[in-house]
Amino acid sequence: MDFSWLYSLHQHSVGFVTRLPKNLRYQVLPESPLPVGAGVWADQIIRLSTRYSQAHYPETLRRVHYRDPETEKEYVFLSNRLALPSLAVADLYRQRWQIETFFRWIKQNLKIKTFSGASQNAVLIQLWTAMIAYLLLLWIKLRSQAGWSILELTRIVQNLLMERFNLWALLSRTCDSPGDEQLPLFNFSGAC
Repeated sequence: MDFSWLYSLHQHSVGFVTRLPKNLRYQVLPESPLPVGAGVWADQIIRLSTRYSQAHYPETLRRVHYRDPETEKEYVFLSNRLALPSLAVADLYRQRWQIETFFRWIKQNLKIKTFSGASQNAVLIQLWTAMIAYLLLLWIKLRSQAGWSILELTRIVQNLLMERFNLWALLSRTCDSPGDEQLPLFNFSGAC
């Protein structure tokens, strides 16, 4: 565990909640009162006890031992948020998975592999632009009667980005001949 990084977060007033490593050595200071029946088995203020960990994180930390009532799994968390209720510490860790799921969705659907810029403004512009493009493609998919997928629409728009044509007329076109329900992908002459 990188205690120097965690301490730099703490010095910049950034709260953190992480899983406690099993081999971490610490000294327990006075315990906080436990909420009754909430799945919290221990709520302790601790100080790291090895010379290395004390040198890199000299402040006190909080150790919350929690058992999830739904899954019966036990978790031990380490946090610098001493004033939060113990259930809030466990809930913060659970919320982390929703954030990771959101970033996985961004990676899969918005196709952002790397960011063009390093500043906050550059990252936000790239995210908003990708989100707008995705929502426009989703809107076209929902409005189109041809049943195009998002992937097909993305490929069509990418291939024809610099061409001048009526995209809506192209995507809404259907074939009249019986038994020919599949639209040709690159036949843009107007004939099916």
